[in-house]
Amino acid sequence: MDRIRLFIDELSKEESTPILTNVYSPIMPQSEVCRENLYNYLQRIKSNNSKVMLIGEAPGYHGCRLSGIAFTCEENFTEDIIPGIMGKKLGYKIFSEMKPEKELSASIVWPKLKEWFEFHGSVPLLWNICPFHPHKENDVLNNRTPRKKDIDRGIKYFLELAEIFDIQHIGCIGRKSFDTIKAINLNTNLEYLRHPSCGGKREFINNINNYMNYHHINLKQ
Repeated sequence: MDRIRLFIDELSKEESTPILTNVYSPIMPQSEVCRENLYNYLQRIKSNNSKVMLIGEAPGYHGCRLSGIAFTCEENFTEDIIPGIMGKKLGYKIFSEMKPEKELSASIVWPKLKEWFEFHGSVPLLWNICPFHPHKENDVLNNRTPRKKDIDRGIKYFLELAEIFDIQHIGCIGRKSFDTIKAINLNTNLEYLRHPSCGGKREFINNINNYMNYHHINLKQ
């Protein structure tokens, strides 16, 4: 079993709670789709490793809860976005029986990543500091801000991904991920980016444009 498969296998063993759902757990109906989509995505990113990670806070119920990939919704699997990385006819699976779900954050992030790819020829790895979906008690069709104990459960998975992908630069989308990773004291370049949700679209776009164009990242090293 390769290291990415082992990583997902370990992730799937984490137990859910009434307010925190592990979408990769075998007891969840979408788990197989989420695991296979995540494996597909990580393998594709591994072959196009930029050593940059963009890390958010937690899965959203319109996006990662169904797709298995941070800042990604099912609609992204129906579009031509980035050759060999994200889009249709790349083996990504849709769980929803009706119309593929669309997420606002995903619809903002992936167009910027397309620009990043066109500029650098590679794309950052997407992840969440809490890889499990935080929600109101026994109601998965909403989002809540992850608590410290939710985030603490995900730190080891973040650290393992950072090692697997030799991450040297981290753009933290949101204060939760930034404050958590800053406290860890990793030997990586760390930058805060505004989260695109809750009215943050314009600031996020400005932040990621600066990060992409002016942050002096040598992605070819």
